[in-house]
Amino acid sequence: MANTDEKHRAAATCPRCGEIGIVQVWPDGTLQPLGQSDFCECPSSTLRVLETDADELP
Repeated sequence: MANTDEKHRAAATCPRCGEIGIVQVWPDGTLQPLGQSDFCECPSSTLRVLETDADELP
Protein backbone atom coordinates (compact mmCIF):
# COMPACT_ATOMS: atom_id res chain seq x y z
CA MET A 1 0.00 0.00 0.00
CA ALA A 2 1.22 3.53 -0.74
CA ASN A 3 2.64 5.81 1.93
CA THR A 4 -0.09 8.21 3.12
CA ASP A 5 2.47 11.06 3.18
CA GLU A 6 2.90 10.91 -0.61
CA LYS A 7 0.81 12.45 -3.36
CA HIS A 8 -0.77 10.20 -5.98
CA ARG A 9 -2.86 10.41 -9.14
CA ALA A 10 -6.53 9.50 -9.43
CA ALA A 11 -9.42 9.74 -11.85
CA ALA A 12 -11.98 12.28 -10.69
CA THR A 13 -15.29 13.72 -11.84
CA CYS A 14 -17.19 16.97 -11.39
CA PRO A 15 -20.60 16.12 -9.92
CA ARG A 16 -22.15 19.19 -11.60
CA CYS A 17 -21.22 18.63 -15.26
CA GLY A 18 -19.85 15.07 -15.28
CA GLU A 19 -16.43 16.07 -16.67
CA ILE A 20 -13.84 13.36 -15.94
CA GLY A 21 -10.09 13.87 -15.70
CA ILE A 22 -6.91 13.06 -13.81
CA VAL A 23 -6.02 14.84 -10.59
CA GLN A 24 -3.08 14.87 -8.19
CA VAL A 25 -4.27 13.90 -4.68
CA TRP A 26 -2.15 15.50 -1.96
CA PRO A 27 -1.70 13.97 1.52
CA ASP A 28 -4.14 16.52 2.99
CA GLY A 29 -6.84 15.41 0.51
CA THR A 30 -6.49 18.42 -1.80
CA LEU A 31 -7.20 17.61 -5.45
CA GLN A 32 -5.28 19.43 -8.20
CA PRO A 33 -6.08 18.82 -11.89
CA LEU A 34 -3.06 17.59 -13.86
CA GLY A 35 -1.97 19.62 -16.88
CA GLN A 36 -4.53 22.37 -16.37
CA SER A 37 -5.44 24.99 -13.81
CA ASP A 38 -9.18 24.24 -13.83
CA PHE A 39 -10.89 20.88 -14.08
CA CYS A 40 -14.02 22.17 -15.79
CA GLU A 41 -16.04 25.35 -16.38
CA CYS A 42 -18.17 24.92 -13.22
CA PRO A 43 -17.72 27.61 -10.54
CA SER A 44 -16.34 26.25 -7.26
CA SER A 45 -16.87 22.64 -8.22
CA THR A 46 -16.03 19.99 -5.61
CA LEU A 47 -14.38 17.10 -7.44
CA ARG A 48 -15.06 13.48 -6.52
CA VAL A 49 -12.32 10.82 -6.85
CA LEU A 50 -13.37 7.82 -8.95
CA GLU A 51 -10.30 5.58 -8.56
CA THR A 52 -6.60 5.71 -7.71
CA ASP A 53 -3.45 4.50 -9.49
CA ALA A 54 -3.29 0.78 -10.18
CA ASP A 55 0.00 0.72 -8.20
CA GLU A 56 -2.00 1.38 -5.03
CA LEU A 57 -4.41 -1.53 -5.47
CA PRO A 58 -3.79 -4.66 -3.35
